Amino acid sequence: MERLLILDQQIFFIINHLPHTELTNALALAISGIGTAGLIWFLITAILFSKEEHKDHWFFLPFLFAGGTSWALVELILKPLVARVRPTELMGAIIVGPASQDFSMPSGHATIAFAMAVVLSRKEPKWKWMFFTLAVLISLSRIYLGVHYPLDVVAGGVIGWLIGNVVNRLTR
Repeated sequence: MERLLILDQQIFFIINHLPHTELTNALALAISGIGTAGLIWFLITAILFSKEEHKDHWFFLPFLFAGGTSWALVELILKPLVARVRPTELMGAIIVGPASQDFSMPSGHATIAFAMAVVLSRKEPKWKWMFFTLAVLISLSRIYLGVHYPLDVVAGGVIGWLIGNVVNRLTR
């Protein structure tokens, strides 16, 4: 386990210490920002709903269920249970933007992003690559900004993927 945490920290420093310019910082903050509270995912869902509401009156149910379950599981149960401290400037992390005060593991951004990517991919399979690319970018932005370790976003991504698949099975 100790080796895994050392590797996690080494990968963190590689990503977190990529060149930080005003442009890359602004881009990472924007990507992370649209992932906050699932904002981009609910916007995409609303656009898809406007196209398909006549076909499926229960269209929003999987999205609400996936987003709500992701948030509740991560924020109310897993983060307090794992209680992993976020990267800090004292350890050499480059922190861009406001520092988060809660725990780090798992990443809520990654969890919601992957849960929604899975659910959206079922509704719009031709856009699957775009949904997962966006989920990966949101997740990587969290490491670049210095607020999560790689294992935080990997754990969040796996949890989100599982939640999305469970929601898809339950709402068929």
